[in-house]
Amino acid sequence: MIDRELSARLRHRSRQSGIWLGLAMGLAIFIALAGFVWIYARLAPVFSDFVSRLPAVTPTVTGTPAVTPAALAPRPSPTPVASPAVTPTPAWQATHRVAQGSQVNFRAGPGTQYQVVAVLEPGTELRFLGEQEQVGNATWLHLELPDGRDGWIRTVDLELVRR
Repeated sequence: MIDRELSARLRHRSRQSGIWLGLAMGLAIFIALAGFVWIYARLAPVFSDFVSRLPAVTPTVTGTPAVTPAALAPRPSPTPVASPAVTPTPAWQATHRVAQGSQVNFRAGPGTQYQVVAVLEPGTELRFLGEQEQVGNATWLHLELPDGRDGWIRTVDLELVRR
């Protein structure tokens, strides 16, 4: 025969054990989550130079320009002026290229706190301008794009162009 009092005690202990097990699991999940948040916060500066997956917002200008009567008045034609002799400038020659892998931020200064000038694709050719700066554990090079824009990239994101 089954003892009803024993059965009730076992059910009570089982329920009590389940509650403690649930609380222990909740605490373990909370600790693991807090650990991941702490690690992410510590590593954020390391990964902050990666390109965002968010779409870029481009400003648009609306409205029509005002036309003044002075702008409509005829202007005298310019008189020709002799131009100085043209001296050949050295051709732009790449010294580095963006390493294969992923896109890289081309920044206004040596560090992740500077504004992004452009996002460069792997293989984009650049010319070294002679400046380099050590920021933290990274060495940043001052480079120029073929279109004349200059900026900074970490050396780990570059490879030398061999000619």
